[in-house]
Amino acid sequence: MTNKKLLDNKSKAPRPSEKDSGLIKACVLLTLVLDVLERDIRILNASPLKMPDLYVRSLTEVQQRAAVQLAETKAQMKKQGIKIYSEIRNHEGVEVLYICRGYQRRFFMLSSFARSEVRQKLGHYLGIDLTQDDVPL
Repeated sequence: MTNKKLLDNKSKAPRPSEKDSGLIKACVLLTLVLDVLERDIRILNASPLKMPDLYVRSLTEVQQRAAVQLAETKAQMKKQGIKIYSEIRNHEGVEVLYICRGYQRRFFMLSSFARSEVRQKLGHYLGIDLTQDDVPL
């Protein structure tokens, strides 16, 4: 395909929107949530807790819910013409390169922001009110 045809296709396709960016953000966060859960489940399985199976079962249920939500998000991305082609994670954050209806885009999330967002999502899945952090046990 020539460059002119690519430019013509771009001019016909709607430019990426905030909704498109929201789908990318959701996809990145859900992927991070699943990675955190996988790590924690592995640690719990190897821990000397009296009943780790109860904790693992709880986290596995959350993992399944997050996986369903990720699948739905990816289906919506496909429907919108969005494809992630690169994801780089490092100590600074998560960088995602994607194509949205022919437009190349970059999405970046700082590590501290990603950690906070993942914590909120996990709290939501677990039914924990994170605004009550100062409640004594």
